[in-house]
Amino acid sequence: MPNEVVAIDPLGKTIYLPRTSYTENEAAEIYDDAATVVEKPALIIEVTENGETQFYYFRSVGWNSTLLIVARFMNERWEAYEFVKNAASELLLSVLKRGKQVF
Repeated sequence: MPNEVVAIDPLGKTIYLPRTSYTENEAAEIYDDAATVVEKPALIIEVTENGETQFYYFRSVGWNSTLLIVARFMNERWEAYEFVKNAASELLLSVLKRGKQVF
């Protein structure tokens, strides 16, 4: 679809990233960054709670900038639905405690 970017993670999952998750002035840079976070993450964490599995993809996207992307299975495919720029270390620690590092 024209409103999506598709990326394949190192585990072989196809992740659909909605273009509408970013503002227009960030559009040129952020799409490539988001796809790169999924395709070449520094860290992937799998969290399963209440029967639902989510994957957290984390990577640096600049000198002082990181991006955390959360994907879950919905609409018969893996979709990214949350994007956190410069996620706090407390958030990452919380995710690691609830899940397991798979990459």
